[in-house]
Amino acid sequence: MIDLLIDFTSRLAEKYSIERVILVSDVDIEFEGLQVIRAPRHYIETVKNTFAITGSCGFTESIMSIPGISEFVEAFIEVSSLESKAIVCVYLPNMKGVFLIDGESRLSRVLKECAEYADPNALRATLAVALSIAFKGREGKRIGTAFVIGDAENVMKKSRQAVLNPYEGHPKEKRDIKNQENWESIREFAQLDGVFILDSDGYIISAGRYLDIEGEISLKYGLGGRHIACASITKNTKSVAIVVSSSGGDVTIFRDGEAVIEIPVSLM
Repeated sequence: MIDLLIDFTSRLAEKYSIERVILVSDVDIEFEGLQVIRAPRHYIETVKNTFAITGSCGFTESIMSIPGISEFVEAFIEVSSLESKAIVCVYLPNMKGVFLIDGESRLSRVLKECAEYADPNALRATLAVALSIAFKGREGKRIGTAFVIGDAENVMKKSRQAVLNPYEGHPKEKRDIKNQENWESIREFAQLDGVFILDSDGYIISAGRYLDIEGEISLKYGLGGRHIACASITKNTKSVAIVVSSSGGDVTIFRDGEAVIEIPVSLM
């Protein structure tokens, strides 16, 4: 079966000029001439458990029936700096198959629209950090946080410091979210109450900051105060907010007061 998957994936990659494969599998599979990116362990386990349950009930049709898989693949592609076109290869005890993600993803379109307010590389890096927090939490516990990027002067005016700013006085290179060497400290400070404020180039100005809520905000039921505050700040400034939910771990992007996309990490 593995040989069939490898052969089919390789032919598909050649036909559509694809160089990378996202692998959802318990075992390592090598594809000659292709870069393999393994899906996170949590996602693999959730896919297995989902099919074990739906299969026993006679409901399983295909992996595409799992809510959230397309958003996951889009996010995985985006933060890995890949093109939107990709092959996903699944090799699990209760599901085996290959499918192609082709064309521009919804997330890609959202990030392009948000680039009006912030540097695209800063947006990608911030989303990557947010997803890592959503996947891993901190010390085994889920945590919620948010990043507000762009129009920093006005965002600072419409917010207040909740705790001592851990980034006060630090050089720019230590505050650059685009530098992965800074991500560990960012994940540590994500445990503070409040949000991160970044300028449009991705330099962190402050962490542990409370946002003022101005005007009436309408969001779907179940979203909490952090989401409301981020919707408000993006409605009243030219900024983008990326929010990690403390309850489910989902990641939501806000722009112009609206939730423009939600990535359901809790399903992975």
